[in-house]
Amino acid sequence: MTAERRRDFAWIGVAYATALVAAALTVALLPDVEPLWQAAWADVAATLVIFAFSRIFDNSSFYDAYWSVAPPVLIAFWWWTYGGLDLRVVIIAVLVLLWGVRLTHNWARGWHGLNHVDWRYVDLKAKTGVFYPLVDLFGIQMLPTALVFVGCVPLWMMLAEPSRALGWLDVLWIVIGFGALWLEFRADNVLRAFRLDPASNGGVLRHDVWAWCRHPNYLGELGFWLALGLAGYAASGQPLSGLGFVLMLGLFLVVSIPMIDKRQLANKPDYEAYRREVPALIPWKPLRGGDET
Repeated sequence: MTAERRRDFAWIGVAYATALVAAALTVALLPDVEPLWQAAWADVAATLVIFAFSRIFDNSSFYDAYWSVAPPVLIAFWWWTYGGLDLRVVIIAVLVLLWGVRLTHNWARGWHGLNHVDWRYVDLKAKTGVFYPLVDLFGIQMLPTALVFVGCVPLWMMLAEPSRALGWLDVLWIVIGFGALWLEFRADNVLRAFRLDPASNGGVLRHDVWAWCRHPNYLGELGFWLALGLAGYAASGQPLSGLGFVLMLGLFLVVSIPMIDKRQLANKPDYEAYRREVPALIPWKPLRGGDET
């Protein structure tokens, strides 16, 4: 790691440490507020801090790690507030922590420093011009913060009230959750190896899990949020525990997948054939593992 990259990571560390302090102060200023809403306002305060750093450095990618950092902090806060540690909470906490560490590590190893900005933000800035700071605040940062928070509400449900006994639904979410974690891990590692391989020559990745569907990393991510929703329902019986998953599904189907497909179609001539042959998200076609053409 170069000295410049170490310095840039240090700034990221300063930003997130400041955000954590802002979140803690927000909680301290709201002692009589329900912990669910304490966490919500603290989440907003922390996001505003990251937004401020994004504007100071003119780099919206300051926010990129927030998606994976927030859930472990939220479950830690609610556990610290309510106490209690049954088997279901232990398993979900392990899943959330492993998910957060893996996703944050994947971001860190692919992050090039403060001279790099995600291509999606570059496109949005070009399209929105002087209004980009508002797009950055509400579209790039506050909206994902809200989606992740809603996705984490099942964690609050599991800790705020006495949980139901373990049952078959717990087996289901455990299988889905840890299976999704493996799928994301596998998809990201295969993609990284493909990008680092000179022989790929800017081609289309269509082997291993990328032969199952065009976006196995997104499928794994959705599996994680589905697992949280099912766990919350198993513990509380509240149907709203699945709201976060539904919102995440909408985000990926309406925004993320179309943006990626459009970019790939514009940059890679072979992507159109890949798009016709391989499903976007659900591997409903026969799985193939060795086709790289």
